[in-house]
Amino acid sequence: MTAVDVFQREALIVLYWHRLVSTEQVRRLVAPALSPVTVRAKLADLRHAGLADRITREHRPRTWHVTPAGAEAVEAAGTVDARAYRLPGTAVAHLLQEHTLDVVETGLVFVETARERGDECGPLSWTPEVAHQFRDRAGDRRGVVIADAVLHYVFEEAGRRTQRTLFVELDRATMPVARLARKLVGYIRYHDHAPAGSSQRLAWRERYPRFPRVLIVLSGAEPPVLERRLADLRAHAQAMPVVSTAGGRVDMVVTTLPRLREHGPVKPVAMPLLGDPRWVTVFGRLS
Repeated sequence: MTAVDVFQREALIVLYWHRLVSTEQVRRLVAPALSPVTVRAKLADLRHAGLADRITREHRPRTWHVTPAGAEAVEAAGTVDARAYRLPGTAVAHLLQEHTLDVVETGLVFVETARERGDECGPLSWTPEVAHQFRDRAGDRRGVVIADAVLHYVFEEAGRRTQRTLFVELDRATMPVARLARKLVGYIRYHDHAPAGSSQRLAWRERYPRFPRVLIVLSGAEPPVLERRLADLRAHAQAMPVVSTAGGRVDMVVTTLPRLREHGPVKPVAMPLLGDPRWVTVFGRLS
């Protein structure tokens, strides 16, 4: 990789992996002890070197991404798996910005919680936009569900390590709740998919030791609006037969980004989509 310092190298990897990251998010992910002024200067140096560039919009945080040269430098270093995509044109990037930053912000909540508790979850512990293919039960219709992120978290408690994985689905209040509820069907179809000739071995077992919990994170509106959307999503999910009968197979919980940021994922901030309303941690029911 081009001659850069440790912070700049790690920042460049984070930008490559997550596509769009704000200046403050880079600081919190890579080196929270550094001052914002120092972080801005180091990112500016990456820009001057042609490795990173920024998107500036009025009343929006400055957002950074790698350039083609920066992407090549990261890939040549071989420290992370190559990503199959590049950042689209600036116009499309503007449209993606808020959603992508909220996905990063969601991951940051887990990173900061892990730092406080001594658990394991770092800047690269979630992979954005992960596709999962399936066929319906009749085997005659192909589908795909794309998780906004697949996040891995390792608890460290009394010398015992417990690994948990989440499918993160982020909604910025841009689609009707009914449509968001229908997207849950994709996760259920993926869970139930057994490829032909597999002796009914479920396809997801080739990728995950246990089926990840589906975490829906609501953002993009004021907290009272998000709380109403949360209640509406639960109502829709329980009224849809495909979803309402999946409770024993697919674990699905919903929270809001403000609630998650304020309390963290190991507090009771999430609500199961099915069953009686009760607040649980993002990782499951509190004991």
